[in-house]
Amino acid sequence: MPLVSVVIPIYNVEKYIRRCLASIQQQSLSDIEILVVNDCSPDLSMSIVSELAENDQRIKIINLERNEGPMVAREKGYMAATGDYITFCDGDDSMPSNAIELLYATAIESKADIVSGNMMYKSCTGSKSFWGNKLKYGNSKADILKSLLRHELSHNLCSKLFKAALLQKHKYKTFKNATNGEDACLFYQVVRNMNKMIQIQDVVYYYMQNIASSSQKRRSNNALESLCIANATIVDVVSEYQELRKELATNVSTTLVSLIYRGYNKDGTLSRLFSKYGLEDYCSNITIIKSQSTQDALKLLLKKYVLRTQVG
Repeated sequence: MPLVSVVIPIYNVEKYIRRCLASIQQQSLSDIEILVVNDCSPDLSMSIVSELAENDQRIKIINLERNEGPMVAREKGYMAATGDYITFCDGDDSMPSNAIELLYATAIESKADIVSGNMMYKSCTGSKSFWGNKLKYGNSKADILKSLLRHELSHNLCSKLFKAALLQKHKYKTFKNATNGEDACLFYQVVRNMNKMIQIQDVVYYYMQNIASSSQKRRSNNALESLCIANATIVDVVSEYQELRKELATNVSTTLVSLIYRGYNKDGTLSRLFSKYGLEDYCSNITIIKSQSTQDALKLLLKKYVLRTQVG
């Protein structure tokens, strides 16, 4: 059995998948399996994967019957994984050559359920920026959630190594065709079941800007619903911790009001989604005032009312 399984969901990444797979094939820790999950990609991505798989038996292909989005593709991948640990990589990104070895060595030494590293963002123009994670408050579940809510710890699944049992022995809610917020949706649920998480300072993931990706486009109604599902999941998990309720309200109200500010509620779409997923209270004036500093509350209220016709 391999030490680590790498799960890669594939959809429309033919320009990048060769680079992605090469970075994983060339890892200093070679005892891995590479699970490529074909989410019915309509381009030539899988032709490239099949070509590479002919010369590398570590590459295993899982074909989905229909396109169901990255949440489902990742679930199919991690449930099929045979490694002791599991990590994720997107088909348009890549990893430093020693990334998996660093994460695995830390997991073995610390006996942690999750090991998190840092990321390097690379833009299409070649510029780079460091995306760091911090665990300033401790390693308990409440501490981890506080770091997430304060945006000091990224909810990205990539750049993290998970004990396989943490993913495979629990049932997590998975939403088909989720296009935004899907990482947060799963990661918050996983934190609910973890015992220990460790943060290392090394860069273990290269997040490559892809202009065609969903995160670079104006959000569709499906994307808005995906974000509401993610925020409803965050509320479900964090509400168990009374001491985090103000942090939760601050986080969710800021996210939802920013969508109003960008003009997504002109036809009432957001109002309907907020009601559907039980989020309307997080946009109320009372919640905004109670959960924010005076200055931040004023800014949010201006966004909600005075500036809500802004689009972008």
